[in-house]
Amino acid sequence: MELTPAASFSPGQGKGFVSKKVAVIGGGIAGLGAAAELLRQDCEVTLLEAEPRLGGRIHTIRDGAMVVELGAEFLHGQSTTLLTAIEAAGLAMGEVSLQCDVLEDGRFRREDVWEKVSGIIHRIDPGRRDCSFAEFLDRGDVRGHLRQMAVNFTNGFHAARAEFISAHSMRRAQYAAEHMLSSNPTRLDAGYSALIDFIAGDIRAHGGKILNSVTVKKISRGSHGAEIEFRPDNQNGLERLRVDAAVITVSLGVLKSGAIEFQPPLVEKQEAIEQLQFGNVVKIALVFARQCWPDFSILQAWDELLPTWWADSRGPVLTGWAGGPQADVLANLSSAQLERLALNTLKGIFPQQAAALQVNFMSSHSYNWTQNPHIRGAYSYIPVNGLDLPKLLAAPVADTLFFAGEATVFDAQTGLVSEAYETGLRAAREVVGHCELV
Repeated sequence: MELTPAASFSPGQGKGFVSKKVAVIGGGIAGLGAAAELLRQDCEVTLLEAEPRLGGRIHTIRDGAMVVELGAEFLHGQSTTLLTAIEAAGLAMGEVSLQCDVLEDGRFRREDVWEKVSGIIHRIDPGRRDCSFAEFLDRGDVRGHLRQMAVNFTNGFHAARAEFISAHSMRRAQYAAEHMLSSNPTRLDAGYSALIDFIAGDIRAHGGKILNSVTVKKISRGSHGAEIEFRPDNQNGLERLRVDAAVITVSLGVLKSGAIEFQPPLVEKQEAIEQLQFGNVVKIALVFARQCWPDFSILQAWDELLPTWWADSRGPVLTGWAGGPQADVLANLSSAQLERLALNTLKGIFPQQAAALQVNFMSSHSYNWTQNPHIRGAYSYIPVNGLDLPKLLAAPVADTLFFAGEATVFDAQTGLVSEAYETGLRAAREVVGHCELV
């Protein structure tokens, strides 16, 4: 069945500009933000999401009373726009301690990793030529324990390889983070998906259409808008939606894969799509009957394949994390193999509690984002000399196609939910801004 063609422009309801029919491709936080903002501006909105659920790389599940985040977990910084949405949803947040313990030679040592890595990044001179972070460390004679700390931070926090990520991008991201008036990160008590559910409900309440389990195959751009060809999971044939504009919020991994055909091709985006990097992350949450380990907030065991662990103040859950090259090594493990590795890693970290960990272990939860064809990785990072690539990816095409998502963040803080959300608002306002000129 072919959906109704885009109608002629008609006046908005009191907003003083011409209304548009807009498709939003992707139901992650950027797409939901874009759809909600477009509806506030009296546009007619249809959101298409390939998964049966909404949220993209936000994916909250429950294990009994426990909230488990399989994707994004923390809110970094004081993002006014995201906090406004959280407050409107009536969701409570709890602060997360950044207190870090490092395990070396079987002993724990308190280490201010964030402060020390920040000090290293502040030494990056934006007036010098850009280089990889690894080259910067070599050039600055950062060696030994301090170098290992910086590289592991790059792997874990940025999901990046130190030999590929731009040093200038790390400096820009650091300075942007420091201007977000943030102390410690926070976590939603009910899980991030509670915010997704609230925004989706708001979209539906204001007349927006949300189509789940539909895979967009082709986006054709013409002189009078665009046509979206998509396939519902339960059908063999294609359906079509004609719109005045489309907001593209799919992951960089999907754009790199060519899973969506653009006609005409996005030649103006090809450099950005090819050069921006898309890193991997492996995350596993282990649920226990009770806490049977010494108190800690964040633990770094850099010699382990799962080097980063954190506790959850909401209950007896320990989360293991690997990013960048370490995640690449683990990406092909089955859930059962990853569970064994995680539990054995914890037993090695806490040998005196090994028996208690085994007895009290209840379940594990992980999700392979790399193997999800609608995501294909974790989040993006910027290569050497690539500071302008996110703006290139974000730029509208012929006032018809607009782009959002964490890979289009201008301040290099890719991978943050708050930043991705704000790109959706930005793209929606670009659509409306063009509409005012029609």
